[in-house]
Amino acid sequence: MTIPTYNILLLGPTQSGKSTFLESVKLYANPNYKVNTTRIGTGNQSCTQDVYDEVVSTNLPIYRLLDQDNDNRDLDVTAVKNEKALKKLLLRDDDVELKQEEAPGSTTVQLRFFDTPGLDDTDGNDSKHIAQILSALSVVHEFHFVILMDSHHVPLLASQKNAFKAYFGLFEELKGLITIVHTKAPNHHRYPGINPAFDAKLAERSNFFNEVVGREIPTKRIDCDLEESGPVHVYMTRSMIREILEAVLTKTPAPMRRTHIHKLPPMIEVDNFVHRRCEGKLDAVLKACDSRRKTNEAAQLAPRIEETKREIGWRNDHIRQHDTDERIQLFHQKYEEWVHFDGWWHDAFGRANAHHWMEFHHQEHTIDHIDMGQQGIEWQHQEGGHGHKFWNIKFKRHPFQYGLLWVTLYTTKRTKHQHDIARWRSEIEGLNRTLENQNREHTTLLTIASQNAGSTSESLEQLTGKADKYRMMMNHLATKDISMELFQELANADIYQGTDFNRNADALENHLARKFGIA
Repeated sequence: MTIPTYNILLLGPTQSGKSTFLESVKLYANPNYKVNTTRIGTGNQSCTQDVYDEVVSTNLPIYRLLDQDNDNRDLDVTAVKNEKALKKLLLRDDDVELKQEEAPGSTTVQLRFFDTPGLDDTDGNDSKHIAQILSALSVVHEFHFVILMDSHHVPLLASQKNAFKAYFGLFEELKGLITIVHTKAPNHHRYPGINPAFDAKLAERSNFFNEVVGREIPTKRIDCDLEESGPVHVYMTRSMIREILEAVLTKTPAPMRRTHIHKLPPMIEVDNFVHRRCEGKLDAVLKACDSRRKTNEAAQLAPRIEETKREIGWRNDHIRQHDTDERIQLFHQKYEEWVHFDGWWHDAFGRANAHHWMEFHHQEHTIDHIDMGQQGIEWQHQEGGHGHKFWNIKFKRHPFQYGLLWVTLYTTKRTKHQHDIARWRSEIEGLNRTLENQNREHTTLLTIASQNAGSTSESLEQLTGKADKYRMMMNHLATKDISMELFQELANADIYQGTDFNRNADALENHLARKFGIA
């Protein structure tokens, strides 16, 4: 037959009595159990440094207090409502017998307790303890009961309140299973109504828990003084333990599906500090990236500057070659006629008196120079010529003379290419403006690059990758939640441990830098 197992989580700040309560449960189940005093803290020093998983087998026995002065009848302690009478009852020893009995219809169960380190730890190891608790919970699929220990001797200061808030924030799924056990409650104050001042003190603490959880939480009072051997004391302690454990069997277990947890305030403080550091380093990386980009842009601009210079250069060369007075022949024509002596009469009165024309017309170029030679020629009329795009001449040969006329018309390179020269000069003006802008941009790029270069020799690709990694790291630092896996990883690496803030910040930064691959 399989013995049912119930998982019980013991939570509470340092010195709230978790380990002492567990030892008392063992004594309740087996009065012959030898208390392990090494598991119990002293003063304000936390004893439990790890999560202990212990199983207590019990059939939930009943404890009876027999009054030997009254025929061994059961002594009803709950009927005593007077503090003075209860103190007197607690002093009874020889005439009272404590008896353990098996409850009718009882069966054996296994109570699996998870005794946890205290939050608000005296050594500053809260996050490590939380990680240990979470690690223990990761192997448990469900919990049946949560006992939150609260010692009224420990003032609910800000640190203690933060510890409780951290518990409730971490274990949202378990809120419906929580019972608050006010520990170190003197047995003579056990029952409400006996001491109003003590009742008010515990009520104030209970109200705080109710406010944090958002619902009214059941509360119990117990005094687990292991050195107290008086039968009435022992009876009251073990009877309360049975009452608490009976409640365990009635709860519907809560499954554990947690994947993320909320960061604790000290963790957030360290994260914010490292985040500011990363902002400065990211800024330096981005400046170095900008330097690399500006250097690259300057390098890409340099060939364009040289190309602009070449464009200006060949246009200037063309202007020098074409803006000259070098002549270019446009037209050449020759007239030559001999006297025909055998036809002198005809020559004198016919051909010699005939008019002749030379004509030149050009659509593009102006005539800049005319070379001409003549003999036996008489000019009759001339049109155009120098400065024009045409030239016409009317002439005739002198009678009985040899007639010769030759004409060569010229323009200059400057005239022929005047439109090209004007276009080249206009283009040079625009190119000079472009070159001026390019040189100015090149100088600016190199200036910015030198200002932001830093001492790194990394390439732009490497720096861009590093910037992305810093952003991922900063996103992790900025979030108020953290994956359980990463939290346990950080805690196991002793991140967030102790009270040395700068050490924690350095350790966190170095760990995350390695995790995100930042050299």
